Amino acid sequence: MSDKPEANDHPELLNSIVGLIDQTRHFVAKTVNQELTLLYWKIGKTINEEILKNDRADYGKKLIKNLSEDLFNRYGSGFNKRNLHSFIKLNSIIPDITIVHTVCAQLSWSHIRTLIYIENNIKREFYVQMSIHERWSVRTLQERIDSMLFERTAISKKPEETIINDLELLKTEKQISPDLIFRDPYFLDFLGLHDSYSEKDLESSILAQLQNFITEIGSEFAFLARQKRITIDDEDFYIDLLFYHRGLRRLVAIDLKLGKFKAGYKGQMELYLRWLEKNEQKEGENKPIGLILCSEKSPEQINYLMLDNDEQIKVSAYLTQLPEKKLLLEKLEKAIAIAQNNIYK
Repeated sequence: MSDKPEANDHPELLNSIVGLIDQTRHFVAKTVNQELTLLYWKIGKTINEEILKNDRADYGKKLIKNLSEDLFNRYGSGFNKRNLHSFIKLNSIIPDITIVHTVCAQLSWSHIRTLIYIENNIKREFYVQMSIHERWSVRTLQERIDSMLFERTAISKKPEETIINDLELLKTEKQISPDLIFRDPYFLDFLGLHDSYSEKDLESSILAQLQNFITEIGSEFAFLARQKRITIDDEDFYIDLLFYHRGLRRLVAIDLKLGKFKAGYKGQMELYLRWLEKNEQKEGENKPIGLILCSEKSPEQINYLMLDNDEQIKVSAYLTQLPEKKLLLEKLEKAIAIAQNNIYK
C-alpha cells in the first residue's frame, strides 16, 4: 500500500494554493491591461504632437501609414494602422492622463476602444459608468450601445446638468438613480409574441424568458413573485410581477397592460405601492417603485397626471417586434427633443 499522499487528502491546502494562483493571475492581467492602455495613450499623444508640428494637410496620413508599417514589422498586428488611429483617438478624447489612469483601472482596453468612438461626451460617460457599475463584458457593452440604451433611459430626457450630476453620484458614491435604470421603450422581441396575445400570455412569456427579460431591464433586478396577491378591504388585488433592485434598494412592482396607457392605471399602481410600503418594505430600504408597461403610451394623459417626472411611478412602452433601427433612432431622438423642450419652457 502506497504512502504517497493523494491531492484530495488536502482539499483546504489545494483550494488555498489555487486561490493564490488565480488571484495573482487576475492581478497580473489587470496590471498588464493598465500598463498597455497607458502605453497606447502615450503613443497617441506622441503622434498627435508630431502631427501638430507640421502644417501639411496630408502629413498625418503619411506619418501614420509609415509608422504602422514599421511598428507592425517589429511588434505585430497590435500596432497596425487601425490601432494607431485608436491610440490617437484615445489621447484626443481623454487628454488628461490621470483620467486614463482611473478608467483603465476599471475597464479593459477593449472596453475603452469601444467607448472612445462615441462622439457625444455625456453619452460616452453614461456607458463608461454603467459598464463599471454593472460590470458589463465588452460584448454586453456593444449590445447596449447597439440597442440605443442611453436614448431609451429616462436620464436622456433630463437636462444636461441633471445627467452629469447623476453620473457623478454613480461614479463617486456608487449611488444609482432610477432615471439611469428605467427605459422607454423596452425591447421584448425575444418573447416571440406576434399579432394577438393576452396579458396572461405576455406574463407567461416573460417568466419563460426571465433571464432575457432581466437582461433587458437591468442586471441588478432580482425576481420575487408573479401575481403577488394583496388583500385590501377583503378584496384581492394582484401585482403582475414583483422585483427587487439591489442598487436602488427598492421593491419594483411591474404592471403589464396590452393597450394604450389609461389614467386609471396610476391609481391602481399607487394602491400597490402604498400596500408594499406598509407591508413589505424592510428597514433600510427605499420606497417601492412602480413600472407600468403598456404597448403604447398616452403622452397627454401622462403629462396631465405629471408622471413624466414622477419619482415613484414610471410609464414605459414595450415593443414585441422591433422596427428598423433608423426609424427607431429617429423616434427616440424626437422623444428626447420633446421632453427637453418641455423642461425648458
